[in-house]
Amino acid sequence: MEPTERERQDVQKAMAYDLLKLLRKDTEKSYSYEEIEKIVDAYVEGTEN
Repeated sequence: MEPTERERQDVQKAMAYDLLKLLRKDTEKSYSYEEIEKIVDAYVEGTEN
């Protein structure tokens, strides 16, 4: 069964929130584009299993 558009939007919002929480864990750290890209890749790969 294919997810509805609303379900897809909910998943996208949840993913964005999860990533923000990860990035805010260390408030003293700033991230480069490459570091953020690696974090997003790792998150997505982890959710595909």
